[in-house]
This record gives sequence, structure tokens and C-alpha cells, in this order.
Amino acid sequence: MKQISIQINEETARQMAALAERWGLPAQRHNTPVIERAIATMFMLEIGCEEYTRRLEAMGAVKEDL
Repeated sequence: MKQISIQINEETARQMAALAERWGLPAQRHNTPVIERAIATMFMLEIGCEEYTRRLEAMGAVKEDL
């Protein structure tokens, strides 16, 4: 895994601490797990759902309109 260094402002730090608390992560040293989970969530929302839908359609599953 490649290490990166980013500057986190106070608002971002506050949001990350709130997410860490909600997800049951430790109060100290939670930045990396929060970032990993946030990226996984955004990937699923932005890309994963589309890929999953495409695979279902390729298998002949019926796409229902919501």
C-alpha cells in the first residue's frame, strides 16, 4: 500500500472523528480506517452499483423501474 500525506482541516478532522465514533473505531489513530471505509462507500455508490447492474443485465436479470 502506498502511503500518502494530506492536510486535514479542522472540519474534516471533526467529521472523521464523528464517523470513527459511529463506526466503533478507536478514538486515537482512526484516520486511515475512516478514509478506507469512506472510499469503499463512495466507490460502491459511484461505480459499484453501475457495474453490478450491468452484470445483472448481462445475466438476463430484469431491471425494475423504481
